[in-house]
Amino acid sequence: MLNLPKRIVSALNAYPEIVFSQQTLARYIRGWGLCLCLSSSVSWAQVEVQADTTAAKNGLSKAIVRAPLTATENTVGAVRWLSKRRQFTLGDVPYGVTGLPFAYLSPNTGWNVGMRLHWADYRRRPYRYKLTLHVQRSTEGKLKNRIRLKVPRISGTGFGVRLEARFERNLRTRYYGLGNQSQYDEELIERGSSRYIDENYYYYVLSEAPRLLASFLRHIHGPVTASVGFGLENTEVKQRGVAAFYLDQGTPDGVRDGFTGFMSCTLEWDSRDDETIPSRGVFHEWSYESARNSLVGLFFKEINFQRYTFTDMRYVPVSDRLTFAHRAVFEVLAGEIPLYAYGEIGGSRRVKGLGGSDSLRGFDTQRFTDDVRFFSNLEARYKVHSMWFVGQYLEWYGAGYIDMGRVWPDLSDVVLGGMHMSAGGGLRLSWDNDFVIRMGMGYSKEQRDVFIDLGNVF
Repeated sequence: MLNLPKRIVSALNAYPEIVFSQQTLARYIRGWGLCLCLSSSVSWAQVEVQADTTAAKNGLSKAIVRAPLTATENTVGAVRWLSKRRQFTLGDVPYGVTGLPFAYLSPNTGWNVGMRLHWADYRRRPYRYKLTLHVQRSTEGKLKNRIRLKVPRISGTGFGVRLEARFERNLRTRYYGLGNQSQYDEELIERGSSRYIDENYYYYVLSEAPRLLASFLRHIHGPVTASVGFGLENTEVKQRGVAAFYLDQGTPDGVRDGFTGFMSCTLEWDSRDDETIPSRGVFHEWSYESARNSLVGLFFKEINFQRYTFTDMRYVPVSDRLTFAHRAVFEVLAGEIPLYAYGEIGGSRRVKGLGGSDSLRGFDTQRFTDDVRFFSNLEARYKVHSMWFVGQYLEWYGAGYIDMGRVWPDLSDVVLGGMHMSAGGGLRLSWDNDFVIRMGMGYSKEQRDVFIDLGNVF
């Protein structure tokens, strides 16, 4: 017997005819397997009509319940899946809305206030469209405004679209120099030290206003999808303190900011069972990005660089509660690389790296950088508790992790040794399998890092 929440049981009670059809179909398969093969299209059409009828009775979209499963399995899975995500229904359309306002005090950026909001149309899996809005501002001038719209598949076509706009000003973008053994000298930023220079010596201000991206997705076959993207960004680098490491140390190709146009293409294999809280499946992505500003080169120093990124993520369920997850990312930068390009790892989902809560936990954000970089995350995720609270579905997870990574100046220098290691653990709260809050701690030979962030690491 399935141990279903009352909310799901009450929904299933509305369609006993589906259960009867499943039992009849099972006997038919046992007795007449060959005949079933010859008439499978007719049998499936009958199942689909029944599924559509029960879907209409229970407010479920036909697109949600249509899947290559028996009627009972299909409808049970659809009700369970939708009940964890749907907040309300308007005009027979199930919507999910999750989000929180936030406010906190930071010694470096002052008071920060903002909001994170997700709005999704769940007429089909994983969603018909999803809108994400993040608004944040601080009293010292930090800015993080993002809006993103993703439509995985436009009805009646094999195409989808992803649109994004960002307006950001980061007051603490790090640069510790190139190389896998770059030095972090705390005495240079500690007041009272005889070697003190400035508390913001390793930081600079990076403004992206705006960064616009449009990607066009094409479903090829099964879990395979390709995309082509175009974008425009305006970057500006400024010194934060009375002195700056990036100016004293210098960078190989200079600072180089201004307007840049870029083009990207990706090829993905995605067999995960869920995009936000995956428990099984594989995600591979090959990504290429080319950025240049030759059209406006009369006004700015020329930018012309390429980014090649490979991402591999795997999820293995050990039990109903325990999942092992692994991610490996390898990236190569080539060409005339500006300072700001070193601070991010590319792909469809960019992260700060190498170091910080998104890549190498236990090290400072953007701690290590060079033209070639690699990092790996191994996690054990255990579902501690799940519950319904005021109509909302909540899940608590405990996680333990081991991270490793390093950088090289060139592909010819790549070796397996010299990896930087860190380890830690934390708690995560999943709200309606859509909005994740994670709290964690990472330990490394350099420092201990405590963080609170939004969204799963991967």
